Amino acid sequence: STMPPPAPQPPLKPEYLKEWQTKLQAAREADAKGTPLATNATLCLPEGMPAMMGATFPMEILQSRGQVTVIEEAFTQVRRIFLDQPQKAIEDVEPGFYGHSVGRWEGDTLVVDTVGIKESVRYQNVPHSDKMRIKERIHLVAGNILWDEITIEDPVTLEKPWAFTFAYRRNPDYKLLEYVCEDNREYADEGGLQKIRIGPR
Repeated sequence: STMPPPAPQPPLKPEYLKEWQTKLQAAREADAKGTPLATNATLCLPEGMPAMMGATFPMEILQSRGQVTVIEEAFTQVRRIFLDQPQKAIEDVEPGFYGHSVGRWEGDTLVVDTVGIKESVRYQNVPHSDKMRIKERIHLVAGNILWDEITIEDPVTLEKPWAFTFAYRRNPDYKLLEYVCEDNREYADEGGLQKIRIGPR
């Protein structure tokens, strides 16, 4: 089947599972009251890895010598996968939204290893440590269906690796649109002056 299996719940260690469930419950209650909690998206921050690979908006994959580049329309997120290079030690990577990704081809599967994701960058609010490692196997399962099989390893927060799959359908006629997040904490007042919203963070 070209439909991947549903994603399992993250196999978090008990103390992290409790924190995660508490946050999910708080978000649900806030939504029900019509006062949703601010997220990184509210602050115009990109989703980062691995959430950007969920492709809420369309994405483009470009292949060039020594590199595969993934561009997600949402927040104009750009991720570079460097081919056939050794992975850096985690402590040598400046933590970021996309981390440091290296990949290699195994037949027609692109195998990718990513480290160095900021701890504030979370997928589905799941906590992780600076030791998190994201492994991917990206391959076509049918003519127009691409899968990204993701396995997240984190010896600090997870009991065992957390695996799930994102699936994509090729859309040859689509052209990526500009996506700039302008509605940030800064805004223009009636006089056109730039102001910053100051309030509880």
